[in-house]
Amino acid sequence: MSQPPYPRVQEFVRSVPPFDTLSPDELRAVVERMEIGYFPRGQVIIARGGPPASHLFIIQAGSAKITLPQAEGDDLLVDIRGEGETFGAVSLLQGKEALFTVTAREDLICYLLPAADLKALVAVHPAFERHFGQGLARNLEAARRSADRQPGSMTTLDGLTLDAALVRSRVAEVMSRDPLTCLPATTVRAAAHRMSIRQVSSIVVTEESGHPIGMLTDQDLRGRVLALGRSADRPVAEFMSTPVHEISPDAYAFEALLAMSRHGIHHLVVSDRDRVVGVISDHDLQGLTGSSPVGVVRDIEKVASVEDLVAVHRKIDRVLELLLRLGGSAATMLALVSEFNDRLTLKLLELITERIENQGGGRPPVPYVWMALGSEGRREQTLRTDQDNALILANVPPEREADIKAWFLGFAEQVVAGLEACGFPRCPGEIMANNPRWCQTEAQWQKTFARWLAEPKPLTLRLASIFFDLRALYAEADYLETLVEKVHQGLEDNRLFLRAMAKNALANRPPLGFLRQFVVEKSGEHKNKLNLKLSGLTPIVDGARVMALERGVSATNTLARLDAAERAGILSPTLGADLREAFGFITLLRITQHLEARARGDAPDNFVDPAGLNNLQRKMLKESFAVISQLQDLLEHRYQTRLISG
Repeated sequence: MSQPPYPRVQEFVRSVPPFDTLSPDELRAVVERMEIGYFPRGQVIIARGGPPASHLFIIQAGSAKITLPQAEGDDLLVDIRGEGETFGAVSLLQGKEALFTVTAREDLICYLLPAADLKALVAVHPAFERHFGQGLARNLEAARRSADRQPGSMTTLDGLTLDAALVRSRVAEVMSRDPLTCLPATTVRAAAHRMSIRQVSSIVVTEESGHPIGMLTDQDLRGRVLALGRSADRPVAEFMSTPVHEISPDAYAFEALLAMSRHGIHHLVVSDRDRVVGVISDHDLQGLTGSSPVGVVRDIEKVASVEDLVAVHRKIDRVLELLLRLGGSAATMLALVSEFNDRLTLKLLELITERIENQGGGRPPVPYVWMALGSEGRREQTLRTDQDNALILANVPPEREADIKAWFLGFAEQVVAGLEACGFPRCPGEIMANNPRWCQTEAQWQKTFARWLAEPKPLTLRLASIFFDLRALYAEADYLETLVEKVHQGLEDNRLFLRAMAKNALANRPPLGFLRQFVVEKSGEHKNKLNLKLSGLTPIVDGARVMALERGVSATNTLARLDAAERAGILSPTLGADLREAFGFITLLRITQHLEARARGDAPDNFVDPAGLNNLQRKMLKESFAVISQLQDLLEHRYQTRLISG
């Protein structure tokens, strides 16, 4: 600790309540008693149950988090204190052990006022007595609010129920233990008898070592044995479902739900070290959720028309809203939203294909890939986002190209219209598969991408930022994998394109002004608001994309790209962790805004009024913007973006 330069400190402390009520002479005398303290990120400054604070801590730079340790799980976050705020007063004035733990959330610089001086101010100044006398009540209220924000035991909406355990419980907690197993040579009759005795709906087929190789379910017995009149004396190996879909007992129940939805199955084998330790079914999950989202996915599979699909999607919306309100991680929420949206789009492709065939238009004339782009390609869709999609067609002779493209453009228009009916607006920039520009053969796409890589102009950079977040939603061939490989080859030693992309990633700066105040819209429809997507998420997404392209990373998800950049040494572990936290916080804040808009009957947008946020949210948002600035500084230095004029 050291003595501070008094005039500068005096100017700062004058802005901090309740010191702003002191006369100039009183303020000067108080400041002269202060010292400067520095606390590196992660240092515990005050420990719960420890001695009372010996000083009042006034934060000059950085931030501190106040937590309440829990017997199990992560500590409960009570509050985050930032510049111009204080901590330590409650235990200091009460002279009792500290109720909360205070930790430097980032490198922290504080002005320290000795306990005796603070007590003297409280004794003679009513403003100090009121301000710090309410500190304990404020902390306890903050703790209560934080606890309230934790998922409750059960949430209900429109008759659907969903337990928070879905995103908190482990597979080991809900799986059926002591699973029923048999060898491949076991007869179907014997296996069915054992299933009946145990009153279970499945039996795991294993090798003698215990390694699972298949599963026989009630559905297999009905569909593959009884319905076809097959002998029940045949071995189960002939009728079991393969390959086995496995999951770890340490995985979350949510991950089991996601796997069942993705594969369209009822059961997962739970294995540990290549041995079966349990089975988890959608029935087990229904015990957690009350109304299983897996069942909603099956509703999608059962619909017979686009009109029915639109109706089912309304039910999906209710499930999604419940999941999003549970307080799970951004990665968890986005993954489930994307899974539902993927299943809906796949079903729509199937329905439109059948409709065209029934109307005499025939089947798709050549193999194709339906590409998801942008946020859909990154698996980062929220409740509603614009469509971004495209088609890759098989290479065909020039004389057939016009007819084949005409078929697919008609097909794509019906799919786009169906998505629009389900609530996914058309892309304002027409980046959709029904646009002839984005319905191309494999060879044409390779030429298009090669041209963009060779000519990093504003338009091609904007298109690349959408199209390079691509994944195959439906694929009849490996056209997309080949296309991605060509992109990576084109980027080898292509520093000019990476530099231009990095420059593009700096276009949207975090809205923090002097003294880290929010810079908001000054007029118009969104006056006094911030754009969470453009100012918060887009810079992280753009930065992660550049780093992934440099390293030849094929993953398109932003969090996966950040992980890859950290493993490659581009990001330090600290910055990588901070960016993931910032991305998650802003994403969930954006989702919350969308849900609240929907509840009011308004169209969701990406704007938020900082004045409408609580103190914790404002502080977290400021810290997130500061981390984004660090990322942009890194991009500017690493890719030498100043070498590009404009």
